[in-house]
Amino acid sequence: MQQEVALLENGLWKAHYNTTHYEGSWTILPLRSINGSIDNIISIHSAAATSIPAYQNTALLEQCRYIQSVLDWFECEKTAVRLMKLHAGAVIKEHSDHDLCFEDGEVRLHIPVITNNAVDFFLDDERIPMQEGECWYMNLTLKHRINNYSNIDRVHLVLDCKVNDWIKEQFVTNTLLRTDVAVEQMTKQSNEEKQKIIAQLRLLNTSTAHELADKMEKETE
Repeated sequence: MQQEVALLENGLWKAHYNTTHYEGSWTILPLRSINGSIDNIISIHSAAATSIPAYQNTALLEQCRYIQSVLDWFECEKTAVRLMKLHAGAVIKEHSDHDLCFEDGEVRLHIPVITNNAVDFFLDDERIPMQEGECWYMNLTLKHRINNYSNIDRVHLVLDCKVNDWIKEQFVTNTLLRTDVAVEQMTKQSNEEKQKIIAQLRLLNTSTAHELADKMEKETE
């Protein structure tokens, strides 16, 4: 991915439109956009849309075969897909992205392409230690902020995806909702917190999630 991002360093990056949210430089390259336009960097959340926009691959994505293969791994409908660059020394101020969470039917996934330990991503005042090549989901309706105190530009591949059965299954099998971790953490949480986890598992509506929820309910009786 880093090699393909380097090939795209040709002046097409566009400044993020929400200028009140950041200081310094924060720029975007659209890989999927409304009507496939390389000039359209806007992401419209599904829950907030009055009509369904037509998202298409841009000409930039057609140049990036490896990134295309990464996107193909995600077996779900993808709306906006963008490379987002937080330039050296830049800061994204604390804010919330409404209607952008699993519970509302749309997830935003971050894949760090270029980053380092001097980049701080805080979600609800907790630092999220994202490393290159990892894939992260975060509930961005919570307050979050990012500081790039390094001397290099941070680049993330950012995917907006509609929740389907495949996404639901990933949340059960590939996150902290795995059986062994969930049971271990359950003993450290209050009954109220346990009930919230059980409710979230029920929302996933998969057989694995229901089995986990059933097990947690039995152990809290």
